[in-house]
Amino acid sequence: MQKQIPFRYATLKFFLLTALAHSFLFNIKAHAQESQLSGKTVNADTKLPLAFVSIGIRGKAIGTISDSLGNYRLSYRPNEISKTDSLIFTAIGFQTARMNAEQLINGNTTISLKELPLNLKTVEINAGQRKMKSYGRWSASLVFFPAMYKNIPKFSDEKGREQATILKIDPDVYLRTFNFGINRRHFKKIKLRLNVYGIKNGIPDHSLLDKDVVFDVSGSSEQGMPKVQTIDLRPYQIEIKGRKEIAVSLSILELESLPGDTSRQAFFIPSFPSPLRSSLYRIKSEATWQKVSSSHLLIGLEVSTSRTKNVKEGEQEENLDGITKVDPEISGALYGNNNGKRIKVANGEIYYESYGKGSPLILLHGNSESIISFRKQIGPLSEHHQVIAIDTRGHGNSINRDTMAYSYRLFADDLKSVMDSIHIKKASLLGWSDGGNTAIEFALIHPEKIDKMVLMGANIFPGTRAIKEDIVRMFKKRRDSLMNLQDEASNNQLRLTQLVLKEPQINEDELNKINIPTLILAGESDVIKSEHTLLIHAHIKSSSVQIVKGEDHYLPLKNPKLFNQILLDFLRQ
Repeated sequence: MQKQIPFRYATLKFFLLTALAHSFLFNIKAHAQESQLSGKTVNADTKLPLAFVSIGIRGKAIGTISDSLGNYRLSYRPNEISKTDSLIFTAIGFQTARMNAEQLINGNTTISLKELPLNLKTVEINAGQRKMKSYGRWSASLVFFPAMYKNIPKFSDEKGREQATILKIDPDVYLRTFNFGINRRHFKKIKLRLNVYGIKNGIPDHSLLDKDVVFDVSGSSEQGMPKVQTIDLRPYQIEIKGRKEIAVSLSILELESLPGDTSRQAFFIPSFPSPLRSSLYRIKSEATWQKVSSSHLLIGLEVSTSRTKNVKEGEQEENLDGITKVDPEISGALYGNNNGKRIKVANGEIYYESYGKGSPLILLHGNSESIISFRKQIGPLSEHHQVIAIDTRGHGNSINRDTMAYSYRLFADDLKSVMDSIHIKKASLLGWSDGGNTAIEFALIHPEKIDKMVLMGANIFPGTRAIKEDIVRMFKKRRDSLMNLQDEASNNQLRLTQLVLKEPQINEDELNKINIPTLILAGESDVIKSEHTLLIHAHIKSSSVQIVKGEDHYLPLKNPKLFNQILLDFLRQ
């Protein structure tokens, strides 16, 4: 018997430990398990269902949206809601309703919202006194997919997730159309809400709308870059007065996934890289707004404005794309889409447009840009020169059929092919950013084909010795976000990103060979370090340099009058 005691003791110990383990795991599971609260939102006066009410807890990523019949289902974890939390119910045109979370969980879940007094107004638009303008940007050659947009809380849903961008505007604007880029491949149908907010401390504060702008977008299996969706805002009679900036947002109300799709891939509005900009997002309608650095959402407005004067140049930092238009019908004929011509090159085609007469001046744009980058230069410069604006291989309307890595030497070879094809023996070059890198490569191998050269924000080697650290980090994050995407457009973006991170590889001593009159420009706050700009100047003996005070990498767009004057003065010498 004594020999069996240790065995019985061990057996008892095993069962006790097993029971404790099961109890422990059960408690963890119960603690982490989600709960759901169902209810209904109604109009307090009519008692009819109130659709698409935003529901959330201030400062927390907990919330949802009621459906078209006013029904809602709120998912939450009990340990994440405190007794002092209030659930906030908001709808445009209605007074905000608040209810203590504990009372709601244990009591009546039907929430009544009282309609605000209707402010009837008619916006009169005198076409003779107004001009058409656009703010923001809704298409780009390169788009960026921030990883945080893909983080859907497992205990919640997509409803209420919101993205916003801040736009600088004129003081009196009437909203005509809303445009945004959208990737349709990951859903069957989505219902979105457009909102316009005032700004407080750099983030969206309160809605400026008195009517709900809700619309559906159907999905598509079409591959490629995000497509532009346009929403007509004229029926909503939205006029905004006395504000210098607004936040424009899109939030998800309903999302119908593709049949059989269990990946729960997050929907988001894509952005394009912009070192000077930040976009914003929040997981739910009352969650804290988060900033996404170096990101400009593909969102914009077309408006009519009573101001004939453009937004001040100093305000252009966040409004690089404000374009005054004489007639909205000509918006499709902007530079870069204006009946250009194509030149066949090795494994591709190069698109270009030509304007004006005189000595040839070739414009070379930056990474992930296109001819339209020079929209502030083409007109003024074509009054003095034959301006030839080129879409670089893999950009804009140019075509690349090569699968090899991009290089500035390849772009320089394409430039020679274009010049030979249109019988230009010698031309001046204006290269901005990556276009400047291409111009330097071209000058090293074909100096006889260049009259004069202007470099804006160029560099001769990659990395933080030449480029500011935050910009290098931005491109590395972009590279990482594109690595696992397999479509052709994403692959092209990845190669363009790797180009910035790996090239150019020009030894400064090679620059001593260049004996072409060269003007080297950069902004005081350029993404290219000032010491690097001065290094290029030191080794091109025939160069002059200007680091323009108060300006940055986007000098040609932000202060075109100054930039164009500097350029023309140099070309006249």
